[in-house]
Parts: sequence; structure tokens; C-alpha cells
Amino acid sequence: MRELLCPVLVGRDQEWQELRPALDRLADGLGATRVVAGEAGVGKSRLLREVAEEAGRRGARVLTGRAVERDSPLPFRPVAEALFSHLRRSGPPRVRELAPFLPILGRLVPEWRLPGESAGEESLVVLGEAVLRLLAALGRDGGCVLVLEDLHWADAETVEVVEYLADNIAGEPVLCVVSLRSDEPSRARSRVHDLASRRSATVVELRSLTDDEVVSVAAGCLHAPVVPRGVAEVVVARADGLPFLVEELLAAMVQAHELYETADGWVLDRSPGLAIPATFAETVQRRVGASPDLRGLLVAAALLGRSFDWRLLGAISGRDEAAVVDHLHRAVDAQLLSVEAADPGHRFRFRHALTRDAILAELLPPERATLAARGLRAVEAAHPGLPGEWCELAAELAEQADEPSRAAGLHLESGRRAFGRGALASAEANLERARRLVGDNRQLAVEIDEALCEVLVKAGNAERVDEVGRRLLPRLAALAASPARRAQVHLWLARTAIVSADWARALDRLHDARELAASGGVGVGEFEVLAAQVALGEGRLDDAVALAERALTTAGSGRRYELACEALAVLGQRERLRDLASAARAFAAVLALAEQHGLVLWRVRALHELGTIDLLGGGPLDRLAQARKAALDVGALATAATLSLQMAAWFTNHAEPEGVLDAGRSCAAEARRLRLPLVEGLGFVLQAVAHALRDQWAEMEAAIDEAVVVSGGHPEVRGVALLMARALLWIIRDDRARALAELDAGMELLRGTPVTAPCRGLWALVHALDAGDGEAAVAEVEASGLTTYWLIRGWVGHARAVTLGRRGQAAEAEEAFVRADADLAPCDWYRHHARRLVAEAAIADGWGDPTRWLADALAFFDPSGPPAVASACRSLLRQAGAPVPRRRRPAPDLPATMATVGVTPREAEVLAFLAEGRSTREIAARLYLSPKTVERHIANLAAKVGVGGRSELVAYAARHHVGTG
Repeated sequence: MRELLCPVLVGRDQEWQELRPALDRLADGLGATRVVAGEAGVGKSRLLREVAEEAGRRGARVLTGRAVERDSPLPFRPVAEALFSHLRRSGPPRVRELAPFLPILGRLVPEWRLPGESAGEESLVVLGEAVLRLLAALGRDGGCVLVLEDLHWADAETVEVVEYLADNIAGEPVLCVVSLRSDEPSRARSRVHDLASRRSATVVELRSLTDDEVVSVAAGCLHAPVVPRGVAEVVVARADGLPFLVEELLAAMVQAHELYETADGWVLDRSPGLAIPATFAETVQRRVGASPDLRGLLVAAALLGRSFDWRLLGAISGRDEAAVVDHLHRAVDAQLLSVEAADPGHRFRFRHALTRDAILAELLPPERATLAARGLRAVEAAHPGLPGEWCELAAELAEQADEPSRAAGLHLESGRRAFGRGALASAEANLERARRLVGDNRQLAVEIDEALCEVLVKAGNAERVDEVGRRLLPRLAALAASPARRAQVHLWLARTAIVSADWARALDRLHDARELAASGGVGVGEFEVLAAQVALGEGRLDDAVALAERALTTAGSGRRYELACEALAVLGQRERLRDLASAARAFAAVLALAEQHGLVLWRVRALHELGTIDLLGGGPLDRLAQARKAALDVGALATAATLSLQMAAWFTNHAEPEGVLDAGRSCAAEARRLRLPLVEGLGFVLQAVAHALRDQWAEMEAAIDEAVVVSGGHPEVRGVALLMARALLWIIRDDRARALAELDAGMELLRGTPVTAPCRGLWALVHALDAGDGEAAVAEVEASGLTTYWLIRGWVGHARAVTLGRRGQAAEAEEAFVRADADLAPCDWYRHHARRLVAEAAIADGWGDPTRWLADALAFFDPSGPPAVASACRSLLRQAGAPVPRRRRPAPDLPATMATVGVTPREAEVLAFLAEGRSTREIAARLYLSPKTVERHIANLAAKVGVGGRSELVAYAARHHVGTG
């Protein structure tokens, strides 16, 4: 099987901080014992390896041994192996104080005993003292680290020696680090508890990894910056937060050809089935043993799910209650099951999802079908009407019992229930399964497609709605379905056309729906609110308001709360073009309605709109992030992709390229899976903007090329790429002539559209500075209604200041400058850059305080760049006859060796915090980055300076005296 091992340590910052001080104390001749504890596969060995490697880099001697699982463990095996690992060739140190103990150490290493010499004192205390003296002698010049793995399998004698070392090690230059399974009873676990009680040892308990950390491990194993969503879902669902299982799962999936690598990245093919790592399957088989009764009970439990009600097992397995309870005891003792914490009275749970998979994999198809049919009867008898989760379980059992039509009907019901509570992803998954199972039952197939179409509309998956809706219309006609049902499909298709900004197609669908609904059955309010959305998209703002207000009135008279939310949303969108505060009030009303009446999806929409208002108004990122999480929670994946795009825009507006890249990559990956080409293209465009902010021409162009290809050359994508990426790069390089050409080309593509590309405002400012038509440019942007966007408003305000100064209206120009400068306050980068641009005109036209603006801008740009902007500030200060500050030397914390390999200032900041021993989360908080961005910086740093991981980076920083100063 191909090995796929994660090259970096993930999610262990806190634990590493608990272990590191013990290594630091070795230099002072002080010892300690640390016990790394946790369940199997949680990463104990990986963390111990990190400790051993760091100790070796610090010059300590490292001895490593391991206990192995045996019915009768070999005495002293771990300690003997540790001594052999380091002293096989050299023999023991030749020091006087060790000489009397060599015969005793001969019990561990027979070669150290002279022929015929007695083994000496048999006492384990004396042997423990001998080992301690040996380790101390080895640690005289830098310390000694004894690493003993899997102490839970060790013999009693080894445990006694370790206990002696722990009690007496404090005054010696020796660190003893052992690993231990904390979830299995053993002699070692009892002794460790005693040692910790008397403070002779410190226990470092390893937790399971979070979902994000699991995905990071998978990314490391696959050497991929982005893990495909399907792969991420599999490892999160089946690995239970255990890094060992992540690695084993991925290797098994590759071996089974479920997962394979292409030129475009990793691809998951679920058709072969779910691969079970061979090592894990063997462990399960060994724990089940030869008992057919225990196997039968576990098979019955596995059919009921990862978590199950034990009271159903008797009916499925044919055993009485006493036998069931006895077998449950045995399964819990064998670490196969655990009592469900949420319901300790009735429910048990497989300890690992893979345990259940391994048990089910042994069933033959006829055996599975028979037992599943029994399970279905048991569930229906115990839970009439199949409330809550029982309907979905019954559907799965019917499917495994080879009753496809019945399973399809149950999945349809589960999908409807999930949709009713706003769980879109669950609803879609159930309905898609129903479609695959329905067979030739045409009536049921149509009902499934109707439910699926409605779910897809709410999820914003326009392409799939179009596909399902077009298939549905002729089938409804063939069944002579009512005009109202057919009209509803046209309304769903109209909604997808609105999402795609295809206003003509939307009006056509509305027309078809009206004709079908003429006989009644479809409320007029829905027509009005959709017509209002089309009017808003076409720029017929007064019509949009009138239609939305009529729909709102209709909603109020009929207590149609969703319609009211939709009408308020149209009014809020209209207000957003002129008054963000009014827009916020409208969407706050939507949020209040949604929360009051349990409208889960409208709550997501309201949070999304309020987050958008924060984006436009220069507010914090919080509500966009909250909205994205809410969207993911209910399965509104298209909305989540759009929110990722807006989060990338927020980072763009704050000149934070790392955040832009993170969010832009997420957006592009999510949009690709959902087949949203425009959103995917814009995700790549914003990645291009991030590269422009970093002055990376080739990377920027590659991202633009990808954006154009995936979007089919959409004019919005091309326009934003010109206006935001290419123009910004030339601005950063202080080449305004080229910037102006790109700005003009971008405006040609976006003119007359509602696209809120912030560099529309920059276009007006550069025209005011260089093209002589600043007033016309300002008027055009102001007429677009987009100056509610803080960045556009700030740049346009500066353009107005420049034009007023040119006309000799100095006082008015200064007032306009002050307002514009305040508008740009959310981002110092853009604020200072605008000061640099406006100062040039103010010097020429004799107004304002340009030398102060330039001095402030120079102080901002000089340390971190871009250098061309800092150079322009110096040149203008000289032109104005003002003193020019001396050029700052490179920061002493960034040695030349690091600069030559391309370490960026932000990466240097991360390295400095690493050198202080800070965790990923602490660094993220200090630098206002996401933990994932910090992890990427760490990986980039390791690659650039040629080290293996985090601990090596810390050592590198120490060698080069890197610090925050």
C-alpha cells in the first residue's frame, strides 16, 4: 500500500508548548518526565518523534525504545532497545561512577558483562539507579532524552524502572518522554496516575483533531494546497479526528483506486466502494475474536448506524435481552463500542466509524438484505410514523433490504422533512438518493423532482434547477398535473434566471407561469416579488420599489412571512444603492422576521445582506463569516461560495493578500463543485488581485488566465481583472500611464453594470490626476449609485479634491480631502497611497498639506513596501523642498540568507513569533490572520529555508537570532 504520511505536525501547538520547557531545562542540567497520553492513532508517536528530532538538533543524545503487544511481554524490552539504539557500537560511557553498575546494566545489555561475571544486584531499584546514572553520563554535554513508546504494552519490570526514573530524574540532565494509551486499562496507566499525583511526571493528554485540522493533515498527506471537498468529507466523517486514521484511509483509498491524482489535482471516485485500511480491519477482527454471537450482535448494531438503540438488537439478532447486554459488555471491554454520552440509558456508539465499516464489509449481500429487512421491521414497530431520525434510518434499511421503491419513498419523506427545518444539504442528499432508487414509478419520480427543484432553488444551484426543471415540465404535462404545479416550476426557473442575471429569460418564465396560473392556485405576491427583482436588476428602480411594496402588502394580509422577507430584501437592495443605514434597517427587519418565525434560510440571507453592508461600509468581517458558517450549517452551498468571494473582497479592501488568497481559493473550489462559473472566475480574479498586491506579475497573469477560462470569458470577470488586478499592479509599481490604460479597458467592460469593483473610484482619481477630465469621471461614478461603497467613495472624494484644487478652490479642495481621507480610514494602505497620489496634485496646485501627507505615507510604505511608492514619496518631498527622511535599512530580524530565498515580511513576522514559542492561534490573533493562513506561512517558510517542519523552523530562528525586536 502506498504510504501517504503528513510531513508536518498539525494541531499540536498547545501540547508542544507543554513539552518544550522540559527540553529547555536540559541545558541547565534539570530533568523531567513527560507522559504523552491519548487513544490509539491520536498522534502520540508523531509528537514524540518531533520531540526527539528537536532534542537532536539541540545537541542532546536521544535513545528510543518501544514496547510491543505480546501475550507475555519481554522483560525490559523498551529500555534495552533504547540503550542498543545508541550504544550498540560504542558501548557504555567510560566514567568512574558508572563502573560499579555495568554488571547490573548487563541485565539489559548482556555484551557489557565480562565472561563469567555475575549480573549483580537483582533489585529493580538498583537497576533503575544504574539506568539513571548511565543516562546522566550520556547527558553531560547537552542532555539526554529517553523516548519510550507504547508503555501500556510494557512488562511490569520496565514500568518499575520508568517509575524509579521519574521519581529521581529531576536533578539530572535527562528527559524521559513516554507514550501511553489513556483509554485502555494497564499497569502503566495506573503507575502514571500515581506519578502525576505526586508530581513526579506531567501528563500531556492529546485530544482528537478538529475537522479543519483533519483536512490540514489530509492536505499534507496529499501534498495538495486544497483537499477536494469529497475527500475532506470522507476523512472528517471516518477518521474521528485521528491523524493515523487519516493517513491510513487515504492510503487505502489510493490503493483501491477510489482516490487518484491527475494533472489537475486529486480526484475522488466513490464507485469502487469505501476502502477499509487493512491494518484497521485486522485490529477489529482480532478484538471481535472467534465468537459468532458477538459478531452477530455487532453486525445488527452496524446496520442501525454509528450510534444505535440497543433495544432493537434483540429483534434483529434473535437474542434475548440478557444475551444482548452480555455481548454489549464484551464489545465495550474490547474497545469496539462505547456508551453514548448523549443518551446513556439506551444508546451505544461504535468507537470509530471505521469499526462499523469493517464489520459491515464482512457481510455477504444476501446476509445484509435479510438482516436489514429485520431491522426495518423492528424500527417501524418501535417507532410508528418514523418520527425524527427514524425515517432516514428506515430509508437506509429499506435500501439495504433490496426494496428500492420503498426506500425511495422514505428518502423523499426524509428530504421533505430536512427541507422543512432548513437543512438543505441533507434534503438534497436524500432526494438525490430517492431519484436513483425510484425506478419506473413515474408519479413518485415527479414528486421527487418537484421537491428536489424547490430545494435546489433555495440552495442557489441555478444550473441544477434548470436541469431538473426542464426535465420536470414534460413529465408533469404527461401526468396531466394541475396548471398550478406546472406554473410553480416556471417560477422556480424564473428564480434561477434572476440568479444568473438573465433578465429576459426570467421575464419569459414569469409570463409562462402567469398564463398557467390564470385559472388560480398561485398567489399573485410571488409574481410581484420576482418581477420586482427583475426590475431591480434592469435598473428600473422605481418599478422595483412599487412591485416590492405591493408584494409586502399582500404578504401582510395573508401572514406570508417568507414573501414578506423577500419583498423587504428587494427594498433593502434598492436602499443599498443610496443609503446603507436604511438598507441595514430593511435587512434587520428580515432577520427579525426570520428568527421570530423559524425561517432558517431567510436568516442566512439576512445575515448575508447585513455582512454585505459591512463590506460596503468598511465594517468588520464578522457578519460575513457568521453568514458563511450559517450557510454551510444549512447546506446553502452556493450562498457559502458567494460569501467566500465577498470575504476575499473584504481582505482585498484591507490590502491583506494572504487572506485574499485563502478566501479566493475556497471560493473557486466551492464554485467549481457547484458549477457556478461566474463565481469561480471572480474567485480567481481576486487571487490575481492578491498577487498584484504582492507585485507578482506572473502569478497574477496565471490567475487571470484561469479566471477567463473557467468563466467562459465572462465580461464581468475580464472587466474586474483589468480594473482591480492589472491596474492595481501598475499603481503599486507607480506607473500611472499603464494603470490608466487598464482602468479604462476595465471600465469599458463594466460601464452600465451594477458591479461594485472598488477601483471604479481609483479610475476617477487617476483621470483627475492625469487625463484632465476628472469632473466627468467623478460625475460618471457618482451617477452609478455605487459611492455607498467606502473605497469607491473615498477615491472619488479625492478625485473631487484634485479637481477643486485645479480650479483654485483651495479651501473646498481641503474640505473634500478631509472627507475622503476619513472615508478611507478602514485601510491604512489605501489611505496612505491616496495621500501620496493627491499630494502630487496639491504640490502642483498649491493647496493642502502635501508634505505632511507624504511624510506619513513614506513612514508607512518604507518598512514594507511597495518600494516604488516609497521612492515616489521621497521624490515628491524633494520636489516640494521638504526634508527627506533617510532610507530605512532592512530590518535586522530578516537576515540576508532569508531575504535571498524570498522570505516575505509577513513570513518573517510569523517566524519571529515562532521563535518566541507562540502557538498558531496566538500568531493568528497577533497578525489578524486565520490559523490556516499562519499554517501556510509556516509551510512556505520551511520550504524556503530548507527545513522539515515547525520545530526545525524554531531552531533555525534561534540560529539566525530572529526575533520581534
